[in-house]
Amino acid sequence: MKTVALTLKTGVNESRCRSRKTGVIVLFCFFRTLLSAADTLGPPINDRVAGEKLARELRAMQPGQNLDLNGSLKLSTTNSPDRTIPIKTRAVVGDKEWRSIYETVDRVEPNQRLVILHIVNQRPVYENKSGAAEPVHLTGDQATNSFAGSDFALLDLGLEFFHWPVQSIIAKEMRKGRGCQVLESRPEKTNLYSRVVSWIDEESKGLLMAQAYDAKGKLLKVFEVKRVNKEDGQLREAEIRNRQTKSSTRLQFDSSKE
Repeated sequence: MKTVALTLKTGVNESRCRSRKTGVIVLFCFFRTLLSAADTLGPPINDRVAGEKLARELRAMQPGQNLDLNGSLKLSTTNSPDRTIPIKTRAVVGDKEWRSIYETVDRVEPNQRLVILHIVNQRPVYENKSGAAEPVHLTGDQATNSFAGSDFALLDLGLEFFHWPVQSIIAKEMRKGRGCQVLESRPEKTNLYSRVVSWIDEESKGLLMAQAYDAKGKLLKVFEVKRVNKEDGQLREAEIRNRQTKSSTRLQFDSSKE
């Protein structure tokens, strides 16, 4: 618009002014279209066949080898001071199954140990142990309680929603500069969540972001990957935010392996 104003002052005829003004408007519309295309690559869709195929691929993924990492949970709430809980995580890979293990190392609270058993084409099984109590075995429908008082439910750590019966691709979008398939997962019966929407990297099949909705369909939690090791592809930092309680938990892993 500054170009048009300068043109008027120098006495250029009105027709040329209108022409340049039209050109500015066309360029504005063109760049606005490009920005919109950067967020959404296509119209909304509802492809359950492709959704189930993607979910099967995600359920079949497992680490290539055993892995041990130290890290921490950083809890932030509106009613109490921030708190950091050291944790140890392990991935133990077998012939036909693998286990992910999360264990707190807290000198104040009783330590919690969660073992998630993953078997291809079966739903995860959760073994949760707190302090000196006997371990409790839970199904995904039962694993709704918090891990170590954080915003992560046990089923979040087990990616339980990829095992739900309804899986649909609802869009293809860009997130963090990556092309993603947007997968909507719905359970047979609403318990903690009525649906989860996940942004899956089309190339790596990695989970970049997820939104979980409560029984009334209102946004409850937002999960987002913050940092990944470029050399080995391992997660280094992620955050989950509870939009209703205004709390958040940041999961961070040390850069070096044990």
